[in-house]
Order: sequence, then structure tokens, then C-alpha cells
Amino acid sequence: MTAKTMEELAALCKRRGFIFQSNEIYGGLQGIYDYGPLGIELKNNLKRAWWSSMVHERDDVEGLDAAILTSPIVLKQSGHEDTFSDPLVDCKDCNSRWRTDYLREEKCPSCGSQNLTEPRPFNLMFKTN
Repeated sequence: MTAKTMEELAALCKRRGFIFQSNEIYGGLQGIYDYGPLGIELKNNLKRAWWSSMVHERDDVEGLDAAILTSPIVLKQSGHEDTFSDPLVDCKDCNSRWRTDYLREEKCPSCGSQNLTEPRPFNLMFKTN
């Protein structure tokens, strides 16, 4: 899906009351949305359909709702702390940022510039303290 198509889809969902930009009255957070009345109903319907298909209709799967946050020792021992990163490049012309595996060519998908930084690791782990 192209960035333009995603923007059009987000705009449609906003107009129809499915989503609202989180903290919008304070400037918002780019790419972070809250669900409106229709959005939460759609989300819940999708979750129920997925759960039914992946858990209830299978004999070899049991449901589990586990914590998202975990002890730092688990992340260290599993290797996440040291290796959970994606290589990113920045476009020096339009300041957009891209995962290197997303780029089909050595150019910025937003503006077409070939003026990109060298790839560098971006740690995907968020500090919680």
C-alpha cells in the first residue's frame, strides 16, 4: 500500500468516525489513532472472528492473554535486548525515515531522492522506566 493510499484510507476512516488522531486537540501524535464508536465495533468484530478461526475452530490451540510488558532479564536472555532492531535510512531531502528492507530501490519512496543516509540500527525496544 502506498503512502498516499494509506493517507486516503485514514482520511476516510476519520470522516466516517472510525478513528480519530490521538491527542488531536494538543497537536496529535503522527500515526497514532483512537477508535471512534464505529471503529471499536469493527475492531471487536475482527478480533472475535480471528479468535474464533484461530482458537475455537482448532483442536491444537488454546487461547492465552499474556502481559505485553515483561522482566528485563527475559528480554536479555532471549536476545531481544541486543538484537531487536531494524536497519533504517533517512532521506536527507524530505526527512522521511524508512526500513531498508522496505526500499525497493536506492531512493526515497516519498520524494524520489537518492540522497539517503547510511543504514543504521534502530532499537525497537521501548524503555518503560
